[in-house]
Amino acid sequence: MTDQRHTARSAEDSTDATIPRRRFLGAAAVAAAGTGLASSVASAAPGDVAFAVNAGGSAYTAADGTDYRADTSYSGGSIAQSSDSIAGTADDDLYRSERYGEFSYDIELAAGTYDVELHFAETYWEASGDRVFDVSVAGTDAVADLDIYAEVGHDAALVRTVSGVGVSGGTLTISATGDVDNAVINAIRVVEATGDGSSGQQPYGGSAWTIPGRIEAEDYDTGGEGVAYHDTTSGNAGGAYRDDDVDIESATEGGYNVGWIAADEWLEYTVDVDGDDTYDLDLRVASTSGGRVRVEVDGTDVTGSIEFDATGGWQEWTTIAAGSVNLAAGQHVVRVYAETGDWNFNYLELRPAGDDAGATYPDDPGNLDGRSWDQFFADHFDGDSLDTSVWVDQEGNGHDYGAPGWGNSEEQYYSQDNRWVENSNLVVEIREEQASDEHGTYDYTSGKLVTQGNLDFQYGRVDFRSKLVEDQGLWPAHWMLPAGDTAWPDDGEIDIMELVGNEPAAVHGTVHGPSYSGGGSIGGDYHLDSGVFADDFHVFSVVWDPGVIKWYVDGEHFFTVTREDVESGGNDWVFDDGPFWLILNCAVGGEWPGSPDETTTFPQRMEIDYVRLFTEA
Repeated sequence: MTDQRHTARSAEDSTDATIPRRRFLGAAAVAAAGTGLASSVASAAPGDVAFAVNAGGSAYTAADGTDYRADTSYSGGSIAQSSDSIAGTADDDLYRSERYGEFSYDIELAAGTYDVELHFAETYWEASGDRVFDVSVAGTDAVADLDIYAEVGHDAALVRTVSGVGVSGGTLTISATGDVDNAVINAIRVVEATGDGSSGQQPYGGSAWTIPGRIEAEDYDTGGEGVAYHDTTSGNAGGAYRDDDVDIESATEGGYNVGWIAADEWLEYTVDVDGDDTYDLDLRVASTSGGRVRVEVDGTDVTGSIEFDATGGWQEWTTIAAGSVNLAAGQHVVRVYAETGDWNFNYLELRPAGDDAGATYPDDPGNLDGRSWDQFFADHFDGDSLDTSVWVDQEGNGHDYGAPGWGNSEEQYYSQDNRWVENSNLVVEIREEQASDEHGTYDYTSGKLVTQGNLDFQYGRVDFRSKLVEDQGLWPAHWMLPAGDTAWPDDGEIDIMELVGNEPAAVHGTVHGPSYSGGGSIGGDYHLDSGVFADDFHVFSVVWDPGVIKWYVDGEHFFTVTREDVESGGNDWVFDDGPFWLILNCAVGGEWPGSPDETTTFPQRMEIDYVRLFTEA
């Protein structure tokens, strides 16, 4: 179907009844971000603004002071406006106007190097795959197969920055073409590139990597061949993320990795070191045959040759320790040099020596959602006992909390005796045994732990790596409730993962709120292709941003809910009102799974390998 923007929606009629509205989003409706991108999800580096235009709209001054001119310099396409609120920006008006169709902008610029900042919002379509398009900059494919909705949802701002664009002839051409339906651009900003003016080298995305921290392999500096990288073969064998000759592909851990590495190739990264210190250095690699690599800082070899063995496959990732390096505070250039080929590179990490040294996180999804993350909390249960400064037991059947049966007619009694730390895992055991209190007698026991009062957060990412249970009547869950004096469901609930035991190959991600709780909740589900979630560990993740929440299993994106999804059904979005805390438990019985029966086996153990929290880097 063609997007008839100029007739279906305008600033004067932003609630046209002909526009499709969806409250529920199935898992199949959410796709991963398109590959073939040569852009970063970040604003351009600070620099003089050479050109800025509000595509399809009038002159506008943005919150950062940029003056966007009224739509000009274009050929082709049509314009449309919306009056919707736009998530993720202080400049709603910049994203409410657009040019759509097939069109181009010819921008007159002085010769030089520029960063091109492209602004997008999906204010019309409400499902992945309804709009997919490409943008070329200076005749080169810069953004390929872009699906705005799949990345940020409906009525949310998305910025793509194409760095290090050279202009020699006085005109920069930006063209947009549709693959599915019409291309669309809401605004363009062109900024003079900063960095070394002689070489053109600068940090990718405009900001130096912060040390201590993680450096993503695919986000090497701009500046081109022989300046920011050396690649011995032409073209990008992976066809993903950036369009120069470095071979980049999607990684099974999430995001991208550099592959097809040959001997004597190298990549450089501009870093900003917080303070004078000794840093432990790790590299994340994969190979069928092993390899040899060294790391240089400001042209000096700081590691010597580092050899590593085969990891078991091109996407079987292993972290290798590269020793310790002394770094002074300030800016440096780090080079990763391949002494041999036939290996893949996912990231480089530097941390203060001795700080969680040797920590590993199996099945780590990496830069989930195509973003880099800073971990601010992790528990992988390595001690002899549970850290009760973080985790608190909730015991009983809910009577002491004003919710008999925990509000769901659940049949278990939660006890501290049913949870312990064993072999670097938190174990929650579910038993068929009687327990009694002043409120009654219960036929099953289990465990429930919360971080209420000790650990809460608002926005970011949470990962649970867990092995679940199966069988009729069992109900394992990882979820979140709002901090403070709150009421359910009016103040919200975010379910990271729920499983009902008679469907052991499926998990569910859900939100509850005022007028959409219980059977009226909004959620999606994920199904394994083979086996069940009790067979092995899996990573269950949520990425929570203002106005949008996304769910993942093992780094695979399966469901998104946005403020627009909730409010279009006449409901209130309550997930930007404050922080939430974590809960992990396994219920027995209840209104959703029903009671155990003769097929249910006891005891069973839910095991949690780690819990991690992140903010975006």
